[in-house]
Amino acid sequence: MKKLSLFILTVLLFLPSFGDEVRLKPYIMAGYEKGELQDSADNVEKLLKEKNFDLLGKYSPMRSDERIVIVATHKLLKDSVSKFGGLLGFASVLRFGLYKNGDNIEISYMNPLYWGNAYFRKKFPEVENNYKNLLKILTETFSGLSEVKNFQFGSKKGLKVKKLRKYHYMVFMPYFDNVEKLAKNTDYKSILDKIELNFSKKIGSVEKVYRLDFPELKLTLFGGALYGKNGESKFIPKIDKADTKHVAFMPYEFLVMENKVVMLHGKFRIALSFPDLSMGTFMKIVSTPGDIEDYFEDIVKK
Repeated sequence: MKKLSLFILTVLLFLPSFGDEVRLKPYIMAGYEKGELQDSADNVEKLLKEKNFDLLGKYSPMRSDERIVIVATHKLLKDSVSKFGGLLGFASVLRFGLYKNGDNIEISYMNPLYWGNAYFRKKFPEVENNYKNLLKILTETFSGLSEVKNFQFGSKKGLKVKKLRKYHYMVFMPYFDNVEKLAKNTDYKSILDKIELNFSKKIGSVEKVYRLDFPELKLTLFGGALYGKNGESKFIPKIDKADTKHVAFMPYEFLVMENKVVMLHGKFRIALSFPDLSMGTFMKIVSTPGDIEDYFEDIVKK
């Protein structure tokens, strides 16, 4: 009865018609488990499969013994992306984070409504029902955890829907569609073959975490683990300082779009993942957007 009541409450909290006063945060803490981190990751994968999620990849950011990220997609996500294509390919996956915090394994995931509004923007009402249904499925998926939580986190006050749909960190900072071009004037199949070859040769300091194809749209999304001196171990500790960790922030991704390859600008993607980031902290990772671009260019161009 307690879990049923929590489920009903969650649905009531998250499923109103979106208005200017609705505030959303980037992540949802599903709950806590006990035991070993890898065992919990195996259980999360099992739960996701039971709800018809397609598992795409798994890795440990910074090669940390305390963090695991699982990347998955779902028909509702793919249907939403297929409706529009283009840069909406970035919206095709969900990331699930596991963090070992003392005796607890904290299990969190990207808040679909937050990221959906930020990526689809004015088009979000056309896929809103898919996202509401997805959140309902996610709530059901984790309703059997040892300790169910279901609270939003990642921002003290959250962002209003109106702001999310035209998000940028501050004046003169990039918006969603101000992407960085990693390559242009390419052939879709040829660039995919080149990327896979470079991953297999371990060129640069990026390791492939996942790949998701939309061949009918000539879209492919890649997620990469960023290792090396300017990678995850350099910037994550500087920004992920809250008690409740933003584990599902990673991995970073790039998108092959027919005849070009793009990534979300770091000053957009990182800020969207940490919307309360102070300018002082942002300045500590001022080189990170360029470092990520350099890492991905090694995979795309060499």
